[in-house]
Amino acid sequence: LRIAELPIPTYYGDEICHVNGLKYAGDVFKAMLRARLHQMNLFFDRKFDVNPPEETYDVKLGFASSHTAAIDAARPSSHILDIGCGQGYVAAELVAKGCRVTGMDRYVPSPAEGPDGVDFIRWDLDRKEFPVNVSTFDQIFMLDIIEHLKTPEDFMDELRFATGCKRPEVVMTTANIGFGATRLMLLLGQFNYGKKGILDATHTRLFTFRSMHELLKQSGYKVLEMRGIPAPFPKALGDNVVSRALLSVNKLLIRLSRGLFSYQIFVRAQAMPTVNNLLHETIDSSAQLRRVSVAA
Repeated sequence: LRIAELPIPTYYGDEICHVNGLKYAGDVFKAMLRARLHQMNLFFDRKFDVNPPEETYDVKLGFASSHTAAIDAARPSSHILDIGCGQGYVAAELVAKGCRVTGMDRYVPSPAEGPDGVDFIRWDLDRKEFPVNVSTFDQIFMLDIIEHLKTPEDFMDELRFATGCKRPEVVMTTANIGFGATRLMLLLGQFNYGKKGILDATHTRLFTFRSMHELLKQSGYKVLEMRGIPAPFPKALGDNVVSRALLSVNKLLIRLSRGLFSYQIFVRAQAMPTVNNLLHETIDSSAQLRRVSVAA
């Protein structure tokens, strides 16, 4: 038995097209890879953007993520101001934990659509004056918000002065532009904005651990905790053995270099007292001492 290999020409009507099979296969593989990277929000190409509109920012729970870290940082029974709350997904989890939550955002859900137990306030985050008394809250959440602001420095200054003498804890998360995949893409000449991820097209500012720390320091905040968050592999690949393994490896690599291997930055900070705060505290303390002396 003899087997002969015969070329099969491709026909387009009456025309014979002699296709370079290896090149064609390579092009198919590259297109498939780019489409997959687009789905994972690691690469953006408009010709692959064919899915129907969906909720851009959803909650990431059930694995190590910025949302689980923030929820873990919430103190039970505390009064929390969730700045940039979106549809209230994280706020609902905070309510379930026993917290009282007020959510503020430019677009908030209607009373019929929003989660129970959350007070929503429609507010443009780039406005200077806060619509609530910030000093009445125990904690302030800003999850993936600071990178969307026009002037983060001015916002943090305003927030510091608005907290008054109480100085509630500020819990923040933001994308890490120093993430290894982003560095590699930049090395290859790619700086590709997309719908989600570190290079979200709506991000106006990009941060590393150092630049985030400097912003807070120069705005008058004391950093209580700053750590890295791994990439949300279960969200991108599905919750399976492979994604969980990649998540575990990522967490180990963050211990070696948080600046290189962290997908996001998690921060707990507290405003330092202003001159007016110190003056009022001194006056109040002196008045209390005088009352004690008179009573004695």
